[in-house]
Amino acid sequence: ALPISIASNGAVTALDLSLSIMSKANRRPSQDRRPSQDKQVTSPSFKGSKSSLTLSDDSEEVEQVTGFQKLVDFIVTGDFKGLGRDWKNGIKQRARNTKQAVIDTYWWFINTRKFHELRVTDDSMPHPFPRMRRLVMSPEFESVGNFVIFCNTFVVGWQAGLTAKRITETDKSISFIVENLFTFCFVVELLCRVLCWSWTFLLARENWLDVMLVFLGVLTTWIFAPFGIEVELLRKLTALRTLRLVRLARAVRLRPEFKEMWALMKGLTESGETLVWTYVMIGCVLYFFAIIATSLIGKQATFLEDELAQEYFGDVGKSMFTLFQLMTLDSWTGFARPLMEKQVWIGVFFILFISVAVFVMLNLVTAVIVENAFSDSKADEKELAVRAEREKEEELEDLKQFFLQIDADGNGQLTKGELFAATKHRKVRQKMRALDIMPKDIDELWDILDDGNGELDAEEFVHGIRRLRGEAKAKDILRLYKELRQFEAAVDSVEQNIKTAKDRMENIRAQLTRCRTDVAAFQRTIMRAKEAVKMCAQTQSMV
Repeated sequence: ALPISIASNGAVTALDLSLSIMSKANRRPSQDRRPSQDKQVTSPSFKGSKSSLTLSDDSEEVEQVTGFQKLVDFIVTGDFKGLGRDWKNGIKQRARNTKQAVIDTYWWFINTRKFHELRVTDDSMPHPFPRMRRLVMSPEFESVGNFVIFCNTFVVGWQAGLTAKRITETDKSISFIVENLFTFCFVVELLCRVLCWSWTFLLARENWLDVMLVFLGVLTTWIFAPFGIEVELLRKLTALRTLRLVRLARAVRLRPEFKEMWALMKGLTESGETLVWTYVMIGCVLYFFAIIATSLIGKQATFLEDELAQEYFGDVGKSMFTLFQLMTLDSWTGFARPLMEKQVWIGVFFILFISVAVFVMLNLVTAVIVENAFSDSKADEKELAVRAEREKEEELEDLKQFFLQIDADGNGQLTKGELFAATKHRKVRQKMRALDIMPKDIDELWDILDDGNGELDAEEFVHGIRRLRGEAKAKDILRLYKELRQFEAAVDSVEQNIKTAKDRMENIRAQLTRCRTDVAAFQRTIMRAKEAVKMCAQTQSMV
């Protein structure tokens, strides 16, 4: 055997390599392309990673070579097919690795964002900036931000109305001050939200508009303006800050009084993709009919000298614009009737175009937009249901913690004495006022919640308090109706028992009356017998 090893610190000559390959071919001609147990070949790749190539029959350690040396090996041996195959495999492997890296990066971002959102919404998880989380999640922070957006909208309108002839130095000073003030407010708000939600807040799709507008404001107000750089286009783009009213609508979307407004706003903002494909379809339809109109009208011999026909249908571009006017039904009879006077069949073409473009396509677009609006409405209902369920769970947990707070001995059973003793603490009284329970209602509350055993467990206390706080639901009314029916049946049963007892008493009274009569008769009989005995005794004494 003539082993050949291609090492990283040296190279082999073409003669040695050829002799090695020839000796192998002579020894095992029938197994050139079969991998043997003692010959290990690792396919080279051009990824920059190190692999090895041995042509020895002995079990020797595989040595590493570089990609350049592998390329030289393929060229020296003349194995250009192997070179192409290896190059193709290397490209495929690089593409697979790149695709997998992109997928891994995407899922890493999704999981990181979910973790950051959970860290903000779940109070039990630690947060690096807990005070900032409480600030951003508070309703006051959202209200102040919406108020600033609302005021900025009016300021943008006032600035747009300032012209070169009407603007004064005072107006310029006021505009400069309010511009810097609003930019500062928006930057502070964005920083607070980033500290609360982490850096994934900047990459969320629903926040791209806010981030872009804040960046434009900082760029034009704090970077270009101090250096005297006037970028009129960027300054005009700052007027897009009025689009932040969409965020104001998003903040009140779950309130019932703003339901219709949010449905319209969401349908408008989310119909962008539908509108894009609508314009694509309109363009295709217009192009198709414009070619036909140009051929049948503009290029027809009858209309070659007609100025009206050439003005409206002289080429494809003019025909498309004319048909777009016809699609909007805007004064289309002004050019249709003069053309129909020369060729009557042109009216059929116009009617066909109106039927396809107006009656069918535009109505289909309207139907798609309406369907999207209904889908969004159902999604909002599901979101409301999820939010209500989450609030219910939070309320149950809060009531359980309140129960454990007033349970003095911690045995899981609340007595009337423990409840009254807990009301002496100020925090407990404040909590009860928050639950709409006044101190004077404690006795009545206990009578309502107690089922007669003198104790309340956590489940009885929590569900009883929730029923007292919320509105009467259908199941509560049904339960009350059932209890009333049971009470009515019990009262009827008691009345029947009373009536039966009354009848029995009457019978007993009648029996007592008869018994009294019998006793009186018996007494009279005894008296008569006694008198008879007395008379018999007197008669015997006389005899």
